Amino acid sequence: MSTDGGLQRQFYDMLMDSQWWPADALRDYQLSQLGQLLRHARQHVPFYENRLDAVLKPNGDIDWDRWGEIPIVRRQDMIEHRDAMQAKELPPGHGPTAVFETSGSTSLPIAVTVNALLTIADNAARWRGQGWNGIDWSRKLATRLGDTTAPLGPPYGDRRGVWGLPWSDRRGEAWEINVKLPPDHVLKFLRDGGFGYLNTGAAPAHVFALEALRLGIEPPSLDAVLTQGASVGPADREICQRVFGARIMEIYSSKEGGQMAHPCEYGRLHINAECCLVEVLDAEGQPVPVGTTGRVVVTPFFNTAQPLIRYEQGDLAIPGDSECPCGRCSPTLLSIEGRSSIFFTHPDGRKATSLLPDSGRAMLDCSFWQIAQVGPLTFEVRYVPKDWNRTGDEAALVRLFRAQYFEDADVRLVRLPEIPLSPSGKFVEYKQEYARP
Repeated sequence: MSTDGGLQRQFYDMLMDSQWWPADALRDYQLSQLGQLLRHARQHVPFYENRLDAVLKPNGDIDWDRWGEIPIVRRQDMIEHRDAMQAKELPPGHGPTAVFETSGSTSLPIAVTVNALLTIADNAARWRGQGWNGIDWSRKLATRLGDTTAPLGPPYGDRRGVWGLPWSDRRGEAWEINVKLPPDHVLKFLRDGGFGYLNTGAAPAHVFALEALRLGIEPPSLDAVLTQGASVGPADREICQRVFGARIMEIYSSKEGGQMAHPCEYGRLHINAECCLVEVLDAEGQPVPVGTTGRVVVTPFFNTAQPLIRYEQGDLAIPGDSECPCGRCSPTLLSIEGRSSIFFTHPDGRKATSLLPDSGRAMLDCSFWQIAQVGPLTFEVRYVPKDWNRTGDEAALVRLFRAQYFEDADVRLVRLPEIPLSPSGKFVEYKQEYARP
């Protein structure tokens, strides 16, 4: 989507200044942006005509103490009420618009309409976060995310221009890799192309590193792996550092929520508070205490084409405080724990949303696994052994699974030469394959 270059520079410069604002100044800015969004949504978006009544008074005044009474937007709402969620009119300078679709690999696929101002905000937040992490935009970047027309044959990638600050003279080549390209070809492409950065999910990066070891392939030497779309665990960081010599820069973003958080130079995930409001809530819709897991609800400020006011992102996260050695006062997240929409259900109604710890992968000595519920209380742990001549401690894995999820689960271990990718080319680790009657 084309954006206004002058406005892009202005927004970036504003973020470079606002990162040092005190917490109360950030909060005042957030309320200002939220107020504009609420008034726009009520006037121009049919879906919100009465949905904001608890907070937004007929005279335009806002009762912020009742913010939590605004109903949370669910993924199903975006499917069932898509037309009603489209703005009939945009504020001056906020367009044009484009439509993006999610793959639906872990839940229902959806489409979201975004406008140019949101793209400008996201670009600025992304560049600021990369700057915090010392990213060198003069080096080559390869991206393996989403749908692409990149070739599956040599040279295994497609150049998409350059990346980094548009007004900088230090911009390197940006390439795309087809998500359906096998790991050995990905590794060869990255190594032979002299790439410095790989933008992909944590699971693919982990798999590529393990495949390099399993196949005896000389790995590429990367400065960093820029991960998004899933949580990052200690094992992901360790294997990428050991095989590629690469650190991981964890980016918390989505097509719906935009660029929500980036790590500072101390590794703390700072919410981009100038661009969105991120709430971490319990089952009753109340904010969880610092250090406690809750579900993420996000309100992007600048998407006026299809406002998402209190949208349940589908993720679990642990909030931190706003005290960080870097000196920035924006709210933080201690970690992204995974997808709240990936859950297993017991016949008695109990649900489990947590992920198996990385120790389980070590028990099986596997390069990749996929865990699926295939019956009322039957689960399959499908895994690719690193060494087909030996079997890992499957009994220990079953005990771990039952302790983590359901003590009476029927757990089947299935050894496979590879785990098929999803139709969109993703490595899917957790699947719900049982349709309840």
